[in-house]
Amino acid sequence: MDIGFWGNLEKRVRTEWLLVTIGMAVLVLGLAFFSNPLGLTRLDHAFYDKMLGATAHAIDNDDIVIIAIDDNSINQMGYWPWRRAVHGALLDKLQQARVVGLDFLLSDVNPAYPDDDAILAQAISRHGRVVLPQVIQAHGEVVRPLAPLGQAAAAQGYINIFPDKDGVIRSLRLFDNAEPVPHQHFISAMLTVAGARDSLLPIKNHTGPLLISYAGNPGHFTLYPYVQVLNGNIPPETFKGKYVLVGSWGSGLGDAFPTPLSRDGEAMSGVEILANGLQNAIGDHWIRTPAPWLSAVLACLPVLLVCMVLRRLSPRQSFLATLVTLTLVFAGSWLLLRQAQVWVPLTASIIGVALAYPVWSWRSQEAALQHIDHELQALQTERHGLDGAYTDHESTERDGSLSSRVTQLHGAISQLRRAHEKREETLRFLSHDMRAPQNSILALTQLQKATGTALSEPELLRRVDAYANQTLELVDGFVQLARAEGMVLSPQRMDLVELLAQCCDDLWAQARQQHLLIQFEEPEEPAWIQGNPSLLRRVCRNLLDNAIKYSPADTLIRCSLSPGPGVWVLTIQDQGRGMNAAQQRTLFTPFTRFHDDQPDNPAGAGLGLAFVQTVVRRHGGTLDVQSQEGLGSTFRISLPASA
Repeated sequence: MDIGFWGNLEKRVRTEWLLVTIGMAVLVLGLAFFSNPLGLTRLDHAFYDKMLGATAHAIDNDDIVIIAIDDNSINQMGYWPWRRAVHGALLDKLQQARVVGLDFLLSDVNPAYPDDDAILAQAISRHGRVVLPQVIQAHGEVVRPLAPLGQAAAAQGYINIFPDKDGVIRSLRLFDNAEPVPHQHFISAMLTVAGARDSLLPIKNHTGPLLISYAGNPGHFTLYPYVQVLNGNIPPETFKGKYVLVGSWGSGLGDAFPTPLSRDGEAMSGVEILANGLQNAIGDHWIRTPAPWLSAVLACLPVLLVCMVLRRLSPRQSFLATLVTLTLVFAGSWLLLRQAQVWVPLTASIIGVALAYPVWSWRSQEAALQHIDHELQALQTERHGLDGAYTDHESTERDGSLSSRVTQLHGAISQLRRAHEKREETLRFLSHDMRAPQNSILALTQLQKATGTALSEPELLRRVDAYANQTLELVDGFVQLARAEGMVLSPQRMDLVELLAQCCDDLWAQARQQHLLIQFEEPEEPAWIQGNPSLLRRVCRNLLDNAIKYSPADTLIRCSLSPGPGVWVLTIQDQGRGMNAAQQRTLFTPFTRFHDDQPDNPAGAGLGLAFVQTVVRRHGGTLDVQSQEGLGSTFRISLPASA
């Protein structure tokens, strides 16, 4: 893997980061603009209700009072609706009120008491500051109070309350641009009659719904039972300069709605919702929402922040930063709602931030894995180009999992490490092992030129012959080890019994020359395996040759084959000098030899056992040695059996 690879990877990751950032920004903008069709408004409402419940703080306003048509009043005065003359008597008790709003319809004639309408109209006219309600029906028709009553009233206004799709009342619409004549809301009419129309100036151009900042849970406003006021139990001075709302509070009148502050199904009466709206209008406590485009931009900011963080931090740090950003989104929304009375829908931001991390991880990993695949393919091609070599037990089929790519990358790195080690071995072989006998030959020729140090011709030839054979042995061992590591095995079905018997026969003469006996304990059945005959034959010859070299005269070398669980075990045991534990740990390291300083030590290159271990490993087998100084050595090779 060169520098160009990592440079291309960095460019690819940077491009992926830019694409992810742009894609997430477009996604969040789309979610913010089309939250209603996509059904995200319900989530926004859920977040809003929780936030409002967490930020709500009591706003006391003694200027607003409610006269409740409650259950107790109905029990004392009889079934609802009451006679309109009764309402006229109530208005006479409220002469000192700043304005009175009657939150019940007076649109039907009562034939049982035809004079009551005139009595109520006179009471309304005497008061002079009474507001009557209207209702705008679905098809646009307006239900108004009876003409005498409407003419006597100081103003009229619609009392429609429009719940959201989940039935919760979160907002009021104070202005209606109906054609040809706009309608004013009941609250607007009360403020106009009370001489406080300036309170409507901040929202005079706002035709959409206004979010209500509720003063508290149901029952927050000062409330007086209707019957108590009518009977004079509440002094008329109590209502001096007050905004008075008269409406139903009874459990059976059906004028109650859920609100964001409702708990355990507790509803709020319509007249109290109007009182909350009136308080919001008087003190300009409405909860504002930014324009749609501004809300979309604000929703994008946390996502852009997360994308910038993902580009710079590690995966673990990025994950923690994503969680922190989500926490900041909630905390920021809570602070804006509590301190600035501003609500910014946050569902689009939450979705964007939550998706940014997995999407970025997916794209960055895809970029990295594609480059890794490219480099692995290049490495595979290069390996096949080197004498057709490849790693036998590496699967050539790749799946798309990360673990598979990591395993392949680990294998490639291991190969690079082995190539580096092999390079170091080759350099050592050329610089030391190969040069040593050649230098010795050159030294002999220099000595031979001087008359005082010249050797006899037989001695000179003997020494040159020994050094030349040492060189050839080194070259042969090195070449054989390299071939064992890199050549294609081309395994075939073979019988280990026949192979080991042939090797024992080949080395019988050499053993007899050293006064040694090779004993082969042949099994009764063939020992079938899948392997390369030439490599395994050399393995057996190397082990037998070592046993012969390092065994004293008149000793026995035992060879045997025995079956094991799914394997055949080849054992070669000698009665030679043996090895200690430290020597056994480095026994299979190339160019490792013991006791080179002893004059009777057999010649060798220290590559034979390294060759044995390499061949056994490539055949999927294991190699084990047991030895003790002075008591000989036992080598056991386990190779997978073939059916």
